[in-house]
Amino acid sequence: MFTTVAYQEAKPADTTPLAILAVPDQHVRTDDTIIYMSDFNEILGVYAGGHTTLTDAYLASPSLRRLANYTIAPLALAALPLGDDSFILHPESPLALEKNEGLEAIITASGTVGAVFTTVGVWLGDGPVTPVVGEIFHVRATCPALTAAALAWQNRELTFDDTLPVGRYQIVGAKCFSATVVLFRFVPIGEPLRPGGLGAGTLLLKTHDLQRNGGMGVWCEFDQITPPSVDFLKGVAAGAGAPVLYLDLIKVG
Repeated sequence: MFTTVAYQEAKPADTTPLAILAVPDQHVRTDDTIIYMSDFNEILGVYAGGHTTLTDAYLASPSLRRLANYTIAPLALAALPLGDDSFILHPESPLALEKNEGLEAIITASGTVGAVFTTVGVWLGDGPVTPVVGEIFHVRATCPALTAAALAWQNRELTFDDTLPVGRYQIVGAKCFSATVVLFRFVPIGEPLRPGGLGAGTLLLKTHDLQRNGGMGVWCEFDQITPPSVDFLKGVAAGAGAPVLYLDLIKVG
């Protein structure tokens, strides 16, 4: 299993390296620009984008500096993700950090284009993630509209278009379509992790193959009367549309 954390800040470009703020989080410790590593301290993937003049982005921590900071490339030079090319995933070869150490996201931009949201998402696990296979079916679900706020996770209840038969289900992939969302993650009832993925601004954008159909293993498990809620991190302040999700499910009981 894995979890999703993020950094985001709305400020003019800085032509010198700049650590951006950690998004406040209930399931990991954050302090200003730092996210502290829990038992889930191995990097499985990363995304950086939002600022149209980004020239560099990387993750930095004391243990990484002993060898080299984690360079993020390619970068998404737009407010929202540009598709799977801007999402780096390596679930079977994670990069281990020290437990309890602080991780920062550093960005550099070549010019000032006004206050824009720069977002860095990080996917963390406790070891390699093994893909899963099985009888996977796909369901559509919706969430209530988001507010105009950004720089914070917004939690919403999940409603399936069709009533699921009685039983227990595993989420093994998902896509989120929204004109404002850059990252999304599930909040399973009673579970400490927040597994998620990269949003898509239009239905035409391709989601990373590993984000669908078991490529990132089992995200979480639920029964039909207690589905998880969903956290959303917006990439733009304007707009308050209702996100649409497509879930990949395996029925296990």
